[in-house]
Amino acid sequence: MNELLKKTPEEMAGLTFPCSCGKTHSIDISDVRIGNNILADIVDSLKSFQSGTVLLIADSTTYEVAGRQVESILSKKFSLEKVIFSNQHLHPDEDALDQLRAAMNPKITTIVVVGSGTLNDLARYLSYETKIPYIVVCTAPSMDGYASMVSPLITKGVKVTYSAVYPYCIIADITIMKEAPFHMLHAGFGDIVGKYSALAEWKLANIVNDEYYCEVTAELVEKAVNQCVSSASGIMKRTSESIRSIIEGLILSGMCIGMIGNSRPASGEEHRLSHTWEMLGLMRGEESHLHGNQVGIATEIILKIYEYLATVDIHKVYAEGKFRSFTREKWENNIKQLFGNIAHQIIEQKAPDINFDEITREKAAQNIVEKWDQLKESVFQAVPSPDSYRQMMEAAGSYLTPVDLKLDRDSFRLSLLTSKDIRQRFGLFQILEDIGILDEVAEIITASYYS
Repeated sequence: MNELLKKTPEEMAGLTFPCSCGKTHSIDISDVRIGNNILADIVDSLKSFQSGTVLLIADSTTYEVAGRQVESILSKKFSLEKVIFSNQHLHPDEDALDQLRAAMNPKITTIVVVGSGTLNDLARYLSYETKIPYIVVCTAPSMDGYASMVSPLITKGVKVTYSAVYPYCIIADITIMKEAPFHMLHAGFGDIVGKYSALAEWKLANIVNDEYYCEVTAELVEKAVNQCVSSASGIMKRTSESIRSIIEGLILSGMCIGMIGNSRPASGEEHRLSHTWEMLGLMRGEESHLHGNQVGIATEIILKIYEYLATVDIHKVYAEGKFRSFTREKWENNIKQLFGNIAHQIIEQKAPDINFDEITREKAAQNIVEKWDQLKESVFQAVPSPDSYRQMMEAAGSYLTPVDLKLDRDSFRLSLLTSKDIRQRFGLFQILEDIGILDEVAEIITASYYS
């Protein structure tokens, strides 16, 4: 498997291999192209679809950045139709998806999306629904969804991650991406360093719940992180090397999601915090930061929690028995306080997974106590320190805190208590709740940012 770690994302496209984890991994992306001035390569990538019509998707910004050029290139060889979103702040919601569905017709054989996060998530899900392959032309190295197989979409105000498909091809033109706004460059870096937290949580779930874990996939994600971190200082200079490192890391991270069939290798509690803050922004009519910027903030929070847990006397915590005071009323009240009108959806979705029975809670706490030393060694002490993480983010020009999100103190505290409940997935905050210290830890972390 050492040979696999040496491969570039371009070389990994189309790869199928038996893994030491017992599974056979496949990367069903036909083509990945990364380089300077390579937009014209899209013609080669579309050779198999010349008899049909291409649906070009962009928004008013990405159309000017690269979409107009892509349209000019494709119009010489292909029949084209297009959807150009005019929304200044496009969201991956029902309205946007319905607009794309309305544009589909039997003549369309390929979808080409020019853009990054939201546009790519919408096109990916449209491709999944219609079984029509899509190609993505990257306009910014801002998120790891380019090569992913899931689409986070907003349904009735709640961020839900849906199964989707790999793109048929990825075209990543460094000449275009290096000119993206700095906050988008920093968002890509934030999404990548968020893997520190995601990988730790994947290992945590493996230790506590014996959840499937693949060492090879984890090593590939670590490779992506290390590659990006090593070139962090070049982000503010927009060097081609730093942009290539970020986009290669993001694409590789996305491939790893597809390799194991879910987002475990690339998404943990840091992503759920980011999705929670995004949902709050939508509810309140406030503009939120890009997902990757928020992931960068949330990752520091998770690292602070791990640092704290490494000092905790778990036997004392268990003896105090605070986990026994957990009630459904308290759990629901926290969600209602933060999420208001959409709280009922979150409660209804998550309640079946929550242990309200005291005997079951006791067993869960005992299981964590038994595995605490292993967690301490393999998770709590295996991640970077918050101080070293902050220094790295500052060096990259990417450092932000929850205060920069303009979240009031109580909303931030409540987000720490409830972000785990927007997904059916075991993670760090569930452990804190299972041993009865989630409130205590949330207050400690909140106080570290809000004096």
